[in-house]
Amino acid sequence: MNGYLKKIIASRALLSYSYGFLNVLLSLYLKSLGFSFLSIGIILGTAIIINAILALFLSMIADHYGRRNFLIILFVFFSISAFLFLYTKNLFILALLSGLGGFTGTGGGPIGSGGPFGAIQSAMITEYTKRENFSKILGIASAIGMISSVLGSFTITAVEIFGINVYLLFYIASILGILAAGITVFIKDTGLRSKHILPKISWRNIIKLSLPTIPSGIGAGLINPIFSLWFSLRFHLTPGQIGIIFGIANIFTTIMMLLIPMIIKKESELKTIVWSRVIGSISLLLIAFSPFMLLTALLYILRNGFQMGAIPIRQSFSMGIVDETERATSSGVTSFTRTGFSSLSPPISGNIIAYSIELPPLLSGLITLLDPILYYLLFKNKI
Repeated sequence: MNGYLKKIIASRALLSYSYGFLNVLLSLYLKSLGFSFLSIGIILGTAIIINAILALFLSMIADHYGRRNFLIILFVFFSISAFLFLYTKNLFILALLSGLGGFTGTGGGPIGSGGPFGAIQSAMITEYTKRENFSKILGIASAIGMISSVLGSFTITAVEIFGINVYLLFYIASILGILAAGITVFIKDTGLRSKHILPKISWRNIIKLSLPTIPSGIGAGLINPIFSLWFSLRFHLTPGQIGIIFGIANIFTTIMMLLIPMIIKKESELKTIVWSRVIGSISLLLIAFSPFMLLTALLYILRNGFQMGAIPIRQSFSMGIVDETERATSSGVTSFTRTGFSSLSPPISGNIIAYSIELPPLLSGLITLLDPILYYLLFKNKI
């Protein structure tokens, strides 16, 4: 593997390790400050909007002016946001820091698949990779990121066992952000640039790729940012116990990320996207009706494995149908639509969870089923 690829993946691993505990702790920390469920939803929703806007504009600017330098800027944003997060109880400042840092409670963060980090990093990986190896290298990068996220989730448990305040991990994340920025400095800028800030070559495919992310974002936004809080309310679990469930889910997802690209050929990428997302949505529907903690945990693990395990395939498919100079822009636009629409959901889920614990995963499962349906309808000519 190219040395620059190793540096990209190493910086992603540090970020993923941080997201492994930040995305578990975020909603729990906000609850510990005394915020209502509705306020927590507003904070998370606003943070998601901020992160979506960053993904849209920074990805286009990065394609035009150079991806590496903007990735360094993002790591600095992350480090400052994580460091300052524990110093304020202001709702809007917390939302701003969460959005700038990208720790919004969603699943996308740990493997760099969403937000500006995912858009720019994935595009940079393709700069050093042949087309036929896209899914393989993206799968390895995602798997390493997921392993790091697993360690991050289990770190909560370890810190809790030693009686240390788990929220001090925000400071560890800040340090790791600086280290990741330092690694990125030594990645060579290939000089690949788009001629225009707005996409001119692949705009039709970019629009088509963004449409399925609308129901995906709305549905995922109903449950992903509050899943740790949901487990806490539903089964009265501690942060450490929730960290174990999330960690095991990430281990299974890691296996899927390595396995799926090995057995799926380029011609079958779209079929894989469709069936894996159907399984993920159905698992969410079953979670809503599951009466037992162990069964619910197993369904959560299954859902994550199929929903996120096929992300390298989706990245490979989308990168393969857009021009190489507009790949970060493509990822940024799809991230914007996904996370932008998902920002509408946390205030709603934060409100309805106070009345029904079953509704967030139930509605999420129903809405996200539209995602694979749209993928099939829009790209069935490529099957």
